[in-house]
Amino acid sequence: MNDYNFLNLSSFEFENFTRDILQEKLDVFFESFTSGQDGGIDLRAASNTDDNIIVQAKRYSKYSDLISTLKTELINVKKIKPDRYIIATSVGLTPPNKNEIMKMFHPYIISTEDILGKTDLNNLLALYPKVEERYYKLWLSSTNILQKLIHSTVYNQSKFELEEIKETLKIYVQNNSFKEALDILQLNNYVIISGLPGIGKTTLSRMLVYRLLAKEYDEFIYVSDSINDAYSYYEDGKKQIFFFDDFLGRNFLETGLSMNEDSKLIKFIAKIKQAKNKIFILATREYILNQAKNSFESLNNPALELVKCTLDLSTYTKIIKAEILYNHLFFGKVPKSHLKNLIKNKRYLKLIEHKSYNPRIIETFVQNQFWENCEPEDFSKTILSFFDNPTSVWLHAFENTISKGSQITLLILSTIGTPVLLEDLKIAINSFVTSNIKKYPLTIDSIEFKKIIKELESTFISTKMDYYKKIAVEFQNPSIQDFLINYIRGNGELVSDLINSFCYVSQFFRIFTFDTSDNEFNRRIQLDKKLLEEYINKIISDFHLFKSSYIYRANFQNSNNFAWFRNEDFKYSFLIQILEELEKSSNKKLYDFVIGEFLQTIQPQFKGYSERKAYIKLLNKINVEDINISKVDLVNSFASQVKTIDSLKDFFKLKKIFSIEYEDFEANAKFEKMIIDVVKYEITTTEVNQYENLIDELKELKDDFGFNLDNDIDQLSEKHAEFLDEIDEQMEKEDDFSREDVEYEEEMFKEEEYIANLFGGLADE
Repeated sequence: MNDYNFLNLSSFEFENFTRDILQEKLDVFFESFTSGQDGGIDLRAASNTDDNIIVQAKRYSKYSDLISTLKTELINVKKIKPDRYIIATSVGLTPPNKNEIMKMFHPYIISTEDILGKTDLNNLLALYPKVEERYYKLWLSSTNILQKLIHSTVYNQSKFELEEIKETLKIYVQNNSFKEALDILQLNNYVIISGLPGIGKTTLSRMLVYRLLAKEYDEFIYVSDSINDAYSYYEDGKKQIFFFDDFLGRNFLETGLSMNEDSKLIKFIAKIKQAKNKIFILATREYILNQAKNSFESLNNPALELVKCTLDLSTYTKIIKAEILYNHLFFGKVPKSHLKNLIKNKRYLKLIEHKSYNPRIIETFVQNQFWENCEPEDFSKTILSFFDNPTSVWLHAFENTISKGSQITLLILSTIGTPVLLEDLKIAINSFVTSNIKKYPLTIDSIEFKKIIKELESTFISTKMDYYKKIAVEFQNPSIQDFLINYIRGNGELVSDLINSFCYVSQFFRIFTFDTSDNEFNRRIQLDKKLLEEYINKIISDFHLFKSSYIYRANFQNSNNFAWFRNEDFKYSFLIQILEELEKSSNKKLYDFVIGEFLQTIQPQFKGYSERKAYIKLLNKINVEDINISKVDLVNSFASQVKTIDSLKDFFKLKKIFSIEYEDFEANAKFEKMIIDVVKYEITTTEVNQYENLIDELKELKDDFGFNLDNDIDQLSEKHAEFLDEIDEQMEKEDDFSREDVEYEEEMFKEEEYIANLFGGLADE
C-alpha cells in the first residue's frame, strides 16, 4: 500500500480529493462550498434521504494543529447538528487520537470509521485506484515512484533531485496540454512543445518525463546543445526518453544552427518515429521556431505541425490561471496578512484576467519574495504592477536587490553568453572594470567575486560543477537574458563601455548586430554609426588578443560525470562570422581586414568541425589568385587532416575552388588510401547501434562519388540486422508497455464560484 502524506496537495486540492474518495466509498454525491465561509461545512451530501451528512477536510502535518482547529469547528458543528459528521485529515492518527476526536464531536461522529487519517485515506486509495490516477501529484510523489525517478539512468544532466521533483509537482497545474502532448506521443513517439517565453514549456516537458519514467521507461537523456548528444546515447534495446530543451538553441537568433544540425534533427525524428521504445520531447520558444522555419527548409515541414503542442495563454481558462496563481501563493509561504489584501474584494481576479498574465511573472515574484518590500495593504497593488509591466519583475530585482558588482556581472554575462566558466567570467569582469575605472571605481578581487556569484545564484544564475571541479555559469531562464538585452538597448554610453572592454570573440555577436533592417525576429541590439565605428575599431585593434570563452560539455561513458572543455579553436569561425554580419551592413575597412587576416593564416590548421566548415566558407569568399602559398601544399595539408566522412565531404568541396590541384591529388594513390582509411576509421569507431546511420553515409559516398563500398555496406548491414534480431527477441520477452490516458476533468462549477472557492480560504491556511 502507498504511504502518501498528502502535503503536496494544497488545502483546496485536499478537499477535492476527500470529496472524490468519499463519493466512491459512500456512493453519494457531495456538494462543495466556498472556502473560508463554510460555517463548519467543506462538503455536504446531496441525497434524497433526510440524512444530513457533513464532511470537513483538514490538511495539516501535526496533530496539535489539527486538534486546535477542530476545537474552533466544534461550535459550528453544534449549530448545524448534522446526522453524521465525517473528518478527513492528512495527519496520521493513532487510536487514542481518534477516540479524543470522537469524544469531542459526540454524538455527531457515529464511529471512528468516520475519522479518516492519513493511513485510512491511503487504504481507500488502494480500493479506488481511479481516484489515485487522477491525482497525479500523489502517485508521482509516492516513495516508490520518487525512488524510481531519482535512481533512473540519467545522462547529460545531474541526477533528478528529490526536492526539485517535489517542488515541480506542488506548483504544476495539469491542463489539457498534458493530455494533448501524451496523445501526440502515443501516435508519433515525439512531440514539439512550443509557446511564448515563461508559459511553462519546460515544466510541461519535465512532467511528461516524470510520468513516462514512472510508468514504463528506463533511461532519460537530456540533450543539451546538439542533436549529436541524442545520437551518442541512442540504444536500440533500451526504453529511452530524449528531452531537447530549447532545441533550436538559446543562441539560435544570434548564430543560427550548427552545420547540418537541421538535417540531423529531422533524421533523428524519423528514427524515433519508427522505434518501438523511444520518446523524443522537444521544447522551443514559438518565435524562434518560426524564424527557423524561414531559415531552414527542412524545418518548414507540415508533418512537424501535426506533432506540435502549442502552449497558448489564450487557451488557458480562468480556472487554470487561477490554480496556477493559487499554487504559487499557497506553497510560496506568502504571509497571511499579504494574502488577505489580495483576497479582499476578489482582487486576485485582476491578475487572473490581466492581458499580461504569465506563469513566469508569478513564479519570479514569489521565488524572489518581492512582498518583503511592500506593506500588507499594498500587496495586491505591488503584484499587479509587475503584470502591468512584466519587465519590471527583473528590473526591480536588478536595480534594487543586488550590488553594483553583481549588476556589472550580469551585463557582461549577457554579452558572453552561457555556459561560461567562472574563471573566464572573472577575466571579462576585470577587463570591464579596468577599461572603465573612472566610471566604475570597483575592485573585484577573488573574495568579492565569490560574494557576487553567491548573491546572484538561485535568482539570476545557476552554476554547474564538473568532475574536475570546474564551475560553469548559466542564466536561470531565458527571460533574464531577454531583460538584459532590453536593458542595454538604447543606452549608448553603456554599449560603448561594454564594447571597449571586450576580450572574448563571443562578446561581439551574442547580443549585437550590424543588421539595421526592421526584422521582427531580430532581437539583438542594432548599433548606430558611432557605436559601429567603435565596434569595428575594437575588432581590428585587438584582434590578436581575443580568446574564446565557448565551452562544451563532454559526458563520460557509462557514468553521470561530465567535464567542461574550452574550444580554443575559433579564428576561422570568428572571421566568417564577421563577414556574414557584413552582408547586412557593408564596411570596406573591416572586410579588407578580415580577408587579409585569412590570407595570412590560410594554411589549414583546424581541430574541430566548426573551424573546418568556417575555413571552407572563407575560401569561397576570397579570390584564389591572392593566395601567396602553394595551392598544392594547401590541398595536401587539408587532406592530411581528413579523418571522418564529414571531413571527407568537406575535402571534396575543394574541387570547385582548386580544380587543378584537387584533380592532381585525386589521381594520386594517396587519394584512394585516404578513402580507405576514413571508411576503416568510421567502421572501427562506430557502435553497432549506430550502424544504420553509417550505412546511409557510405551509400551516399558510393552514389555521389562512385566509390566501391559494396562489401563494407553488406557486412555492416548483416551485423546490424543480427543486432536488431537480438533486440526484437529481447523485447518479445518483455511485457508490452502501456500508455494510459490521463484524463483531466475540470471542475463542473461556474468559473466565478470555483475561483471564489479556491481563494476563499487561502489566508486561513
